[in-house]
Amino acid sequence: MLNIKFKNIFPSILFFIPIIPHIEIFGPYLHTDDLPVLIFTTLALIYIIKEKMFYLDLTGKYFLAFIIFLIFQNIYINQSALSSDIYRFLFYFVLYAFITNSKEELKDLNFPMILFIFLSTFSIISYLLEINLGVDDYQTWSIGFNPSELDYLKGRTNGFQAGGPNSFADLITITAIYSLFKYKNSYALFIIPLSLIGVIVTYSRFSLIVLISFIFLKLIKEKLYIQLLGSVLILLISANTLGVYERFLNDDNNGISDRLLMLQASTEYYSESSIESKLFGNGSNQLIFQSENVYLYDEFDNNPYSYGPHNSFIFYLINYGLFGVLLFILIFTSLFKRSFNFNANFITVIVFLVLSMATDLLHNHSVAWLLYFAYFSYIKTEN
Repeated sequence: MLNIKFKNIFPSILFFIPIIPHIEIFGPYLHTDDLPVLIFTTLALIYIIKEKMFYLDLTGKYFLAFIIFLIFQNIYINQSALSSDIYRFLFYFVLYAFITNSKEELKDLNFPMILFIFLSTFSIISYLLEINLGVDDYQTWSIGFNPSELDYLKGRTNGFQAGGPNSFADLITITAIYSLFKYKNSYALFIIPLSLIGVIVTYSRFSLIVLISFIFLKLIKEKLYIQLLGSVLILLISANTLGVYERFLNDDNNGISDRLLMLQASTEYYSESSIESKLFGNGSNQLIFQSENVYLYDEFDNNPYSYGPHNSFIFYLINYGLFGVLLFILIFTSLFKRSFNFNANFITVIVFLVLSMATDLLHNHSVAWLLYFAYFSYIKTEN
């Protein structure tokens, strides 16, 4: 029997997802980073059934409609009712039912802050000591420090998942901004420098820009002008010491040009696709984007897990079509029915949406689950 205290504790297991490397346990069906999801889903379903938590508000109905669309799309394209994407959205739907139907607001037990401190500290230490923990089963980026002969890759730090330094920087940015807006202003004295340095050593441009923007927003809103000046000094000193200016301004910019080529290739692919594909999509795990080239997923020789157009919304448009994207947008209409506020969960959702414009973040489910956790928590708080 799940008492209230345990009900608040067991969802915290989800915060282990981003720090567990992807290692095979049972063939292609079960990996180490699946375990927190399986444990949470099992316990949440027990609680949902026991407490008869079956009420769906408008958000839940849109979410269910989106999942039904994915199932029919997958049956039509792959002759199968289930796919990895559908499993993930079913998990999010269980998360929705659990959070929004709970009698009281779910406590996060400071796990976002703990995760932020751990990831930022790991990023900084692995950079300073050049700690390289090897790769997981994706065989892409190393965990920790990444040595490379390529100027735009060398020396970047990565987390414990395959998304690479950009996804790692996104995760630090998201948890840092959540913590900054959640806790007392005095916490900014360590959140700001730790987050700035932690993201800087990933050398992720866009994550750093977003992090700086929301730090300034918080400090200006609270009229913390001394902290604002201190943040500018920390940023300037760290950027100069760690060679950010030289790296961002004087390298060959292959990283930026690759992204622009992927973006161009993906938009051209969508514009030239059939009416049917434009409306209903190509399905998940069908296409790979590498520079200006578009490949079929099954025909691509290299590891396909890191090749998206680096824009989550275009990726969704190609995968799910205009109809699917419309259903997905409807899930988030509750966000815009209320006036803008500085609730930590609300700000976290906004940060996700901004970061998704230059990354495949919505497809990186080792991070994306935090979007749904924050959004459903926001709905629960507002209701």
